Amino acid sequence: MSLKEPLLKMSKSHVDPRSRIMLNDSPEDVQMKIRAALTDSVKGLSYSPAERPGVSNLLTLMACMDGRRISEEQIAAESQGLSMRAFKDEVAGTIIKGIADIKAKYDYYIDAAQRQYLQDVAALGNQRAHVKAEETMVQVRNIVGTGPL
Repeated sequence: MSLKEPLLKMSKSHVDPRSRIMLNDSPEDVQMKIRAALTDSVKGLSYSPAERPGVSNLLTLMACMDGRRISEEQIAAESQGLSMRAFKDEVAGTIIKGIADIKAKYDYYIDAAQRQYLQDVAALGNQRAHVKAEETMVQVRNIVGTGPL
């Protein structure tokens, strides 16, 4: 869910870039976005999407990225003694760790030295798509009765 409007989906089309975590965000960007995430002033942590959507959103992010496969309720119980700022720092650290491998691969392939590899993959995909599309169009033409061109 959106970091700025927790009742909305996290979306790259949202006007505010702070509303989402991108896989290529720097650790500093992730930290800043999580710290700025909308929460409430209720003391403590609890998972209640209807009553505490912002906090519940952070708990869900933590549960998804933690790797321990535990529930949002368990994370809330484990984190009860933390201030909201400290909890947000924990969430940010977990996300940063969770996307580190993906980010490293992204950075590797987006590097200028690897750009030719990406272009080759795209060209191969284009060739395969063209062949498949032509096969489909032959079938369509035969069904419609226009025959080969």
